[in-house]
Amino acid sequence: MTTIAQARAELEAKTPRSRRIAQDRSEILNSGLAANLEMPHPIFIERGEGAYVFDADGNRYIDTSVGFGLHMLGHAHPEIRRAIQSRAEDGWMFGIHTTAQMGLATLLHEASPCAQRVVFCNTGSEATMYAFRAARGFSGREKIALFDGFYHGAHDYGMWRTDASSPVDEPVAVPMGHGIPRALSDLVLLLPYRNRHAFDLIRRHRDELALVFVEGVQSSNPQSEAGEFLRELAQVCRDNGVLFGIDEVITGFRVAYGGAQARFDVVPDIATYGKVLGGGLPVGAITGKADVMNVFTGLAAERGVFSGGTFSGNPLTMEAGRAMLTHLRAHPDIYTRLEAAGARLANAVNGYCEANQIPAQMKHVGSMFHMFFQREPVNSMRDAVHVNVAAEKAFYLHALNQGVLVPGTQRAFLSAAHGETEIDRLIQVFQTSLGAVREEGIF
Repeated sequence: MTTIAQARAELEAKTPRSRRIAQDRSEILNSGLAANLEMPHPIFIERGEGAYVFDADGNRYIDTSVGFGLHMLGHAHPEIRRAIQSRAEDGWMFGIHTTAQMGLATLLHEASPCAQRVVFCNTGSEATMYAFRAARGFSGREKIALFDGFYHGAHDYGMWRTDASSPVDEPVAVPMGHGIPRALSDLVLLLPYRNRHAFDLIRRHRDELALVFVEGVQSSNPQSEAGEFLRELAQVCRDNGVLFGIDEVITGFRVAYGGAQARFDVVPDIATYGKVLGGGLPVGAITGKADVMNVFTGLAAERGVFSGGTFSGNPLTMEAGRAMLTHLRAHPDIYTRLEAAGARLANAVNGYCEANQIPAQMKHVGSMFHMFFQREPVNSMRDAVHVNVAAEKAFYLHALNQGVLVPGTQRAFLSAAHGETEIDRLIQVFQTSLGAVREEGIF
């Protein structure tokens, strides 16, 4: 049995270049990215191919980050590569409208149930920020309702977490880190996720609310039963005259070609996109019903809001995104295979945990999955008890040492490039790692 100390020593021994890079960059560059794991030094990735990434020392890993979910077809897919190379021959940045935008906009318009209109930006964070602004402009109200356990990007209006001491039925928002003005807390209403008390809070605050906004599936807590809650939430918002929005930055083109809207049969007033939409390049998009989206037609428009960005709708991203969506649309079997792969992985891991009395469980929706290191049921993030933090860290370190990379956020994904061989290996590594942690008595 390999101990956690041995696994760490082995990893350090085979990643000397990553260690040197970490030392060199620490004098110049502060990281703006999530680290892949808690180690004496991070692993630096040199290249990706299909379901695999290769680090600076040439070590190969099965990648379950896949760009935090955006490489739906795997790394360096040849069709996307050709689209980027072809576009680059004619120039890649102009700052004004290009002929490349309509192709991707049309595909998004056809795929998203609510997308009567489309506005492009550069990141998922920008998309949610603009969605909040649009809702405020359209409604004339200022408060945004969000759900505990959410992640909607890195702008100030999205940087809130739940005060753990607050009531489960009426969570209280506190800033996520320093630098977030506390005055903004007056403009945020935190709601309990998958909890009927959320509907009461919406009714109580309906005259203040510009928007109720929710992830199609919470990336921190992928619950396959989310659909019933989403549909009832949409109805409550309609009944109370409050705009309803779905954040599809992660779930768009991931949990179904039409995203969570198609998977769960729910249509919002506004939705945001990112990740898969850009084919691996930076992208964001806001879509929605025509009357709401009309606020983006200029400051002279009724209730007009400002939006803009030098790189918004740039031709490289537009062509990469069009190649991605065109391929996904032409190959619906990808979603069927990923549904089966995600279920096989989760069933194997959960079965192993149950059979061996290991306090861990894998939650998943399609090709999204997340491990929780507890026996207790997890319906919302308020149920996460964090009693096995040391075991959790040891598990991921063992997995990395065996050639499986899970992102530091633990929000993990499969891609179309993950075949039966990769799923078999993931099952083997996860089970072996869980067994090693149990044998060492870290749980």
